[in-house]
Amino acid sequence: MLDQIVNSLKERKDLAGWTVRHIITRGAQVYAVPQQVEARRTVTGERYRIDVLRQTSGLDGNAAMGSGDATILPGGDISTSIEKAVLVASLVSNPVHTLPGPASIPDVQLIDTDLQSDSATVTMDAMDRIRTAASKNPDVGLTAAECFGETHTTHLVNSRGMDAEQEATEINIEFVLHSQRGETEVETFREMSARRVADLNIEDEISKRGRHTLDLFEATTAPSWQGPVVLRDDVLATFITSGILQTLGSAGSKYAKISPWEIGKSVFRSEVKGEPLTVWANRCIPFGTNSSRFDEEGVPAQRLPLVRENELVNFWASQRYADYLDFPATGAFGGVEIAPGTSPATALLAEPHAEIIQFSWFNPDTITGDFATEIRLGYLIQDGKRIPFRGGQLVGNYLDALANAHWSAETGFFGNYLGPHTIRLNDIKIAGLAG
Repeated sequence: MLDQIVNSLKERKDLAGWTVRHIITRGAQVYAVPQQVEARRTVTGERYRIDVLRQTSGLDGNAAMGSGDATILPGGDISTSIEKAVLVASLVSNPVHTLPGPASIPDVQLIDTDLQSDSATVTMDAMDRIRTAASKNPDVGLTAAECFGETHTTHLVNSRGMDAEQEATEINIEFVLHSQRGETEVETFREMSARRVADLNIEDEISKRGRHTLDLFEATTAPSWQGPVVLRDDVLATFITSGILQTLGSAGSKYAKISPWEIGKSVFRSEVKGEPLTVWANRCIPFGTNSSRFDEEGVPAQRLPLVRENELVNFWASQRYADYLDFPATGAFGGVEIAPGTSPATALLAEPHAEIIQFSWFNPDTITGDFATEIRLGYLIQDGKRIPFRGGQLVGNYLDALANAHWSAETGFFGNYLGPHTIRLNDIKIAGLAG
């Protein structure tokens, strides 16, 4: 069917360009309740995504470019779907832009071979590990768990001669741990995604979350705090990849005059009191959850220097915005990579400090960087004590926080983030519920 779609598009003389992606998904899903595996499913999916460009005219009469898209399922009506996409494109008047041409596609490690070959067995094994690990803590019970394992195959063809394929695996797990003392009940929820099962660290994660669940019984109301706050591991990854670097470092944002960043100038609006920041937008991280050999347009993956020693080096750019701003087309952002710091992690844990273990949801303003996010669980560490607390909000500005921070020399890999596994934000506020 891909050949039929391509041939139909080639026959259209009214198109300035087109891209077709044939996407196949296959995998398995496992669901568990406290005492048993509740359901197992095999899942398959197949679709064709068509994107078309059509020359149009702007209100000023100058040449413009319209874009439209359509999705076709196997056996679907090709002509009607293309016609709908072309109709949408005829109503759009963007500045003229092009599509990526043929280019060398890098090899990027994206596949767990066991998951690729037998997703049913791998997902069931992962579920068994979750249930076994949870059973080792008699004071905590597994309320529910899910495990999805999939392989995604993409074949991309475009009107400029690009023809590329890639395959990637993905495994997602979720679980809820519960405990009860008298009338008091507590629970923790965790979701994780990875390309490889090995990167999930299932046993360690459940053991750690079990301890956190029990600590909730002792948790106080959140203190009011101004000072050092430590983020580690997956919480740090959540903070770093929250969308601000992606938004402000985007050529699209620069074109829309949303981003104040300028190449060769500091990305910070205030004095840098901490360690200098160096960042890559890296779509080549081995087994990274945002890695790919090529993106949705077909632009090959690369490790793009974004910020070096606090100064912006490049904007990441789709082909469209690269054409608009005369930048190199870098393709999708990918994962965040940050250079190691100079301090051992143990030095960053010096008292006093607060540590955030889990946010309810970290959703900063991706343009201003401001945030005020609820804390699901944290600890106040001072005077030799580690006191759990819940509630309250971590309040501040993302870039201001990074301008006064120290990073660990030790690094870790967390799916969409590669870099120091510990950060000490030297002066930030917790708006607490207790004085």
